[in-house]
Amino acid sequence: MRGGTVINSLIVCMAGFLPVSTSGQTTIRRLGPGDEGIVRLLAEDEPKTLLLADERTIFVAAFDGDTPVGFAFGYELPRRHGAPTILFVYELEVDEAYRRRGIGTALMTELRRLSSATEAFVLTEPDNDAANALYASLGGTRVETVMWDY
Repeated sequence: MRGGTVINSLIVCMAGFLPVSTSGQTTIRRLGPGDEGIVRLLAEDEPKTLLLADERTIFVAAFDGDTPVGFAFGYELPRRHGAPTILFVYELEVDEAYRRRGIGTALMTELRRLSSATEAFVLTEPDNDAANALYASLGGTRVETVMWDY
């Protein structure tokens, strides 16, 4: 495995010490060219694996041994004012059997650590209690905004 973060029984993050896998060693690492097969395993539809070569795209995955069990995916978006970039966290998913072990927190922490952006945002549904609790525990501030789909 290429470089990454090893998680045994505890991780240190902004929220403190959180329990992780009790059945083995969980690792988190950034995916890149050569990891197309892993992205396909994590996808529900045919994934766009060319994004792995784009440095503005950050794709991190969590593994239990060699098995991918979750991922976080974001883009560094250039800005015309303020900080040069902002991180848009586009997706975060942890396999249901691995939830509530700190893996989502670790994925978000690693995604933000790898980004050069000093600010980040993520969108979720107002009634997605699990996601909203995770984002709040990471120090996020909930804002009321309107999004328009076209």
